[in-house]
Amino acid sequence: MSDRKKIVLWPFIAAIVSGVLLAMCFPGWNLSGFVWLWMLPLLPAVWRGQSKWYGFFICYLSGVTFWVINLKWLWTVSGLGALVMAAFLALYFGLWGAIAVSIGNPWRKKLSKNNDDPNEREGIQEKIANKQAAAKSGANFGSAVGDSFRSLRFAFVNAAAWVGIEWLRGWLFTGFGWNGLGVAFHNTPVLAQAADLVGVTGLAFMPVLMSAVLIQTGRRLGQEAMTGKLKARLDFSVAALLLAMHFCYGVWRARDVNSWDTQRVRVLLVQENIPQNLKWDESEVVRIMDGYREGTELAIKALDDSNKKSVESANEEVELKHPDFVIWPESALPNPLLYVEGEEGYYFYGNIEHLLENEIRPLGNFTLIAGMNEFEAEHVDKMIKWKEGGGQYNSIVAVKPGQPLALSAETYRKMHLVIFGEYIPLKDDLPVLTKLFKFSSGADFAGNFSAGESTEPLTLPTVEGDVQVIPNVCFEDTVGRLTRRFVRHEPQVIVNVTNDGWFKESEAAAQHMANARFRAIELRRPMIRSANTGVSGIISAAGSLVDPATGDRQIVEDENGNHFTRGNLYGHAYAPVDGPLTLYAVAGDWFAWLMLVSLAVAIVRQRISG
Repeated sequence: MSDRKKIVLWPFIAAIVSGVLLAMCFPGWNLSGFVWLWMLPLLPAVWRGQSKWYGFFICYLSGVTFWVINLKWLWTVSGLGALVMAAFLALYFGLWGAIAVSIGNPWRKKLSKNNDDPNEREGIQEKIANKQAAAKSGANFGSAVGDSFRSLRFAFVNAAAWVGIEWLRGWLFTGFGWNGLGVAFHNTPVLAQAADLVGVTGLAFMPVLMSAVLIQTGRRLGQEAMTGKLKARLDFSVAALLLAMHFCYGVWRARDVNSWDTQRVRVLLVQENIPQNLKWDESEVVRIMDGYREGTELAIKALDDSNKKSVESANEEVELKHPDFVIWPESALPNPLLYVEGEEGYYFYGNIEHLLENEIRPLGNFTLIAGMNEFEAEHVDKMIKWKEGGGQYNSIVAVKPGQPLALSAETYRKMHLVIFGEYIPLKDDLPVLTKLFKFSSGADFAGNFSAGESTEPLTLPTVEGDVQVIPNVCFEDTVGRLTRRFVRHEPQVIVNVTNDGWFKESEAAAQHMANARFRAIELRRPMIRSANTGVSGIISAAGSLVDPATGDRQIVEDENGNHFTRGNLYGHAYAPVDGPLTLYAVAGDWFAWLMLVSLAVAIVRQRISG
């Protein structure tokens, strides 16, 4: 290969390498340390260019590489869908590249419109020569400070642009905030703690800033080594100081959160690991319900046996194990819950009433929380039937003890629906979209769900007193701006029910859990996750899967650490008694908005200065 070809090809190779390194930060590889390295090949490739289209294309290539790898689990549902999603999401990388190559480019040549004028070129060359001569003689006393300030300014622009554009990705067209750069800290709990200030989106600021400073520092060191005159690198010192402050905050905050007064919630998670191809098979309904009944019965029997052994062997009073909540995952019960507008209470369809009343409720004084579809119904010939054209919701139902079954239920209706999963926009006007869904997924579209509207937490009883449940269904636990709307000054826990069985035994479930952990950190509310195929577990208010009181790992997995298993977990969630509000809970994505404003100011200044 000739030197000329190497010069032409290396930016494209660098873009692909960066995309691969970024993908390796997330579950599937879990090499989180690459979050500090992945941009090092990309930025020099971008900054060597001058055209916004060049920057867009280089970063778009990196984005496509990243998303094709990162979303390869979508191939289990739709290969076409995976490619379309990758091509679409890479546009945000491209937008960032167009900014990085222009106002974010410290190596950009600044010539006027008359840049073909030889006199102007001669003047520019003279200025460069004078600057180099000053550097050699040491006459330019303030150059170190000036160069460092300039470096930090460009690094800030690049970091601000990344944070702002990533926020747009999580908001535009209902948003897809999956695996933002900050989520790479899922295995670095100390650096994840600052999410309660700036949100997980804001955590992307430091890796981009550090990368931009490192590359500029390295280039200047090389240039200064050639002149034999090295200068202090204040920009690197400032960036290192910010990173040290970030680290120290994480150490302090994790300890502080774990020292709060809390109200303990005792939880039993039941995971059946039902394959998706059986989930909605009508012939499997009875077997599925029997599975949840049996799984719950066996788990509670095991707790009772443990209690007996503890009492028999103890010489003093012991605490007995009884759950406050028994939690089943999304759509655990195949038959729907029916409601009639204006009537009090709910109607349990099919065999569910018998299951709950005669087989589950007698097992103990607990609240059953489960995922169900909720349909609007009406009275027809003294019968309750689904209302054609009525509302239908992907819901959580909480069946509380001590009340008649029909009056004991509270529900939450999912608000953030998944486009082309739970609803297809304009499907009546554009039937081709429904056909495209069937072509790509291999299944008929069952019809649009309706979006819920309530942001009121569910108030449920526990042994230690009432606790508020912040409910969310499926991918809602990746949407911080929604979850924060439920936060109150009360003892609260987040409860998520999900079913990642669509994606078989891929890394989708582990990536989902990685994203979900940041809701607990952002809001400082523990999260309880119940998933059909995993990952089911209890996340502390510091984002850990370890019980802060006992040190036990709180996750459903087999002896090999595999979460694709049938099993259960008895554990504890610790709701802060005073319900303190974090900066993120109060102000939301303020940091991302600030970065967008800063970026807008930089763009205006660049246009004014030409």
